[in-house]
Amino acid sequence: MLDIIYEPKDVGKEVISNRGKKTKLRKYHMTDNEMVLIRNKWLKETSYVNKAKHNQAGKYFFNPYRKGIYYYQIYSLFLLGANKWHNLANIIDQMEELMSGKVINKDGISMTAWERFRGKSSREASLRCKDYIGRVQENMVFFQRLNKLHPTGYKLRQVRSAVDMKRISKKGFSNGCYYYRLSTYSNIDKALPIRDFSKFTFPRHERKYVSYKFIGTIITKDKIINRGV
Repeated sequence: MLDIIYEPKDVGKEVISNRGKKTKLRKYHMTDNEMVLIRNKWLKETSYVNKAKHNQAGKYFFNPYRKGIYYYQIYSLFLLGANKWHNLANIIDQMEELMSGKVINKDGISMTAWERFRGKSSREASLRCKDYIGRVQENMVFFQRLNKLHPTGYKLRQVRSAVDMKRISKKGFSNGCYYYRLSTYSNIDKALPIRDFSKFTFPRHERKYVSYKFIGTIITKDKIINRGV
């Protein structure tokens, strides 16, 4: 494994950021005690879910994120079925169903978690304005991050899982269509994300889709690129 992967023991160490500035590595992992508590909460939260769904995800998996948009995206992939591809529309529908049952009260105003997420404005510093669908897609990319500086997906790795992305070409869709999969493993070393472009025609340069920061497997029409493996 390349030394750019996040390791819990590195938390607090100084590194040089992409902008050439010194920064300290933040904590992105769960401690052993946190894993026990979060797992118990997850099992209680999903006690209504049929056993087949739990078996599909495997005995090591539980949702490692605190309640928020990350939590509901992973929850939706779990309910739709682990280790299977799901299109973006179905994931969005499942998220809406889940989040519409959660009411949030803030400043005397009540709204569902879904209404709050969907109506949220783009960050002021954001380079591109994203609607709620764009933010969901952006989060899927975040789940694939395992590098030292911003390893948003490291908690998934701790529960022996990863979020995979597949992009396919389709007439009428200039940017292609996206599918996502919650993959679970029995071995933590195998819990690395996949980016599958094997059925996608790159509009310009293929190399722009191959990031040196990505740790996992990239599949194109004519090759498989293992980075950090």
